[in-house]
Amino acid sequence: MLDFAQHLVTNTDLSVLNFADLNFADLHSHVHMDLIAQQFKQDVAGDFSRGWNNFVKTGQIWALMIGIAVGYLFRSISMG
Repeated sequence: MLDFAQHLVTNTDLSVLNFADLNFADLHSHVHMDLIAQQFKQDVAGDFSRGWNNFVKTGQIWALMIGIAVGYLFRSISMG
C-alpha cells in the first residue's frame, strides 16, 4: 500500500498504475474508524451567545458602531 502511495506522489501519469496489485483488504488496517466516527458535543447557540457577550463586554461593539458611522460619513463625503 505504501508503494502505491509513493508511486502516486512521484508519478503523475496514471496510465502506468497497476490496480491489480492493490490489496484493498489491507486498506482496512490503515483506516482508523474511531477517528472517522467521532461524535462532538457542540453547543453552537451557546458558543455564539458567549462570543456576543464577550464582544459587548470588551467594548468592541462601540468600535464597530463608530467604525460604521465614520465609514458612512467618509463614503458620503467622497462619493458626493
